[in-house]
Amino acid sequence: MTFRPIRLSLLTATALLATAPATFAQATTPTSSPVQDRGKRRVMALFSDAVAAVNDSVVRVLADGKEVALGTVVTADGKVLTKGSDLKGELQCVLRDGTKHKAFHVGYHKPSDLALIKMDAEGLTPIKFLGEDPAALGNWVAAVGTNSDALAVGVVSVKARKLSGEQALVENANRGILGIQLKSDSTDGVVIEDFGKGSTGRKAGLKARDVIIEVAGKSVTNFDSLKGALENYGAGDVVSVRVSRDAKELSFKVPLGSLADTEQNAFQRVLTGPLSGRRTGFPTVLQHDTVLKPTDCGGPLIDLDGKVLGINIARAGRVETWTIPGNVVRPILKDLLDGKYEPRWR
Repeated sequence: MTFRPIRLSLLTATALLATAPATFAQATTPTSSPVQDRGKRRVMALFSDAVAAVNDSVVRVLADGKEVALGTVVTADGKVLTKGSDLKGELQCVLRDGTKHKAFHVGYHKPSDLALIKMDAEGLTPIKFLGEDPAALGNWVAAVGTNSDALAVGVVSVKARKLSGEQALVENANRGILGIQLKSDSTDGVVIEDFGKGSTGRKAGLKARDVIIEVAGKSVTNFDSLKGALENYGAGDVVSVRVSRDAKELSFKVPLGSLADTEQNAFQRVLTGPLSGRRTGFPTVLQHDTVLKPTDCGGPLIDLDGKVLGINIARAGRVETWTIPGNVVRPILKDLLDGKYEPRWR
């Protein structure tokens, strides 16, 4: 994995640090003035009835006791749609009243990153998605959680569209890394050339000129297979790495580092705040300028009338959140309920 230094002109850096558009959010922003606070309360108040109509259908999703996403109730017997890429571990759902219910995986639709889970609860209120193409440019929208107020309020900044180029690739930007640089012109396999600063691979015993054979039980033959072997692992996870060194095969246990801690990405996080790990590769997205925490994805986006426009699926930029529109969610949900997709985690 190659680490590239970031180069920004003063003009570019100034532009990146410029004041964000008029977005009201529960996020890491400078202290607001009394005038801004009054404006925020007034806009939030416009959504009070709409939020009240749907937030009984929103839950907090925990994985191994840690909040990882919101979930949207889709059946009265406890089936919940949520963001699937962060669901590793034992699952629980927390209702608005604070009660916790064990949950388990039902199915996962990788292109949309939507997962269906089932909690042990009955008599819930399922959400109904708007069937047609939602929300014109500039329309007010709100992200809903389990509180009585909206999590964030903003406007539709880009109408529903299909992604292309790098944005269309399915990739977990927050996957764990070995902190290695590979020899690009090697004909002998996946050869370690050097290590990044603070590399966990080096600390675990890997050396330059080692040929990587296997990672996390998966055969490694090129860069893509190495990246794929790490796709479901995050920083702090420990993976087995088997290498060939001086005609001998050696095995190591390597705690993974974080891509976000590399020089370029650490600078980006200062500018943007935390972004969702899986934030590309979705079939169709509606873009709005609310600033959500990654852990607030998986919940519904609504308009001023309380209509559910879709599921917030990723915080993709500084003031850029992506939603899977309702007309896209509905057929995916039907297939998940019909058992057409296997769970990602077992």
